[in-house]
Amino acid sequence: MDNIVREVLKTKIMGLKATAFQDALDRIYLCIYGEENFQRVKQKHDGGSDGILNGETVLAAYAPEKYNLNDFKKKVGADFNSYTKNWKATHDKWEVVTNLESTAQMIKFVNGLKNDASLICIEGLLQKIDKQTWTVKMAIFRALDIPDHYLTNDVISTVIEDLIQISSQDDHFEPYEKPAYIQDKIELNVSEEHVATFMDEYEESLAIFSIVSTVIKSRSKTNIAAIRSKVRSTYTSLSGSFEKRLGELVNIMSQGKSRDDYYSYNMRIVMIYFFEQCLFGKKPDSEVNR
Repeated sequence: MDNIVREVLKTKIMGLKATAFQDALDRIYLCIYGEENFQRVKQKHDGGSDGILNGETVLAAYAPEKYNLNDFKKKVGADFNSYTKNWKATHDKWEVVTNLESTAQMIKFVNGLKNDASLICIEGLLQKIDKQTWTVKMAIFRALDIPDHYLTNDVISTVIEDLIQISSQDDHFEPYEKPAYIQDKIELNVSEEHVATFMDEYEESLAIFSIVSTVIKSRSKTNIAAIRSKVRSTYTSLSGSFEKRLGELVNIMSQGKSRDDYYSYNMRIVMIYFFEQCLFGKKPDSEVNR
């Protein structure tokens, strides 16, 4: 995640207090681990558990209205006593999760309660989220009611950077100066039965094209020329219908991230953007004559 996105997420999580943080933690962990590996626990009469991870780790959430060390020790100590009484016999691991910055005193206190206990602070939560796929990240952002556009800008930037990495900067390509009239170009390339569907997809993608254009303009001309050459040569090497070739192009350019639905979705938007710019596909007369 870039610095802006990270700060937005950090501010959101750190602003949650008490049960609001526990509820948010439930949603974050469900996005990351799924229902099979994370079990919610009712906030009342929880017996010292604020959630169970992988069937073995009991969580204790801590997000006070106002922090002080004595309050931390009192609350976390009470949670540990409840865990010991109600859960330890069947769940050997215990973990404290907080939306605060950790201090040496907090870490020492938790380790003193249980040698193998861990303390996950706000930085640890952010790192955990940052390791997830773009699909999971978007699910987390939506679960926390953070607008999509923060992450969209980040993933488009990542797509462009990934394309730069897989493109040979020695390739030469003269980009088209003017795009074809898109209606003509779509009708010429897309199978008749899929034209309407593709037009709808194109119209939806338009909302993101301004981001794609801004990101591309911020990169060096050499890098972008290399991307264009890579995309064009890859598409040309494929066979079949336009729809089939476009799908394969997205998978190839996504490389190891092709199973990340949100990443692939944005890679497809970038490829449609390049299609609009007449980087690949048949050229209609309206383009040739312009």
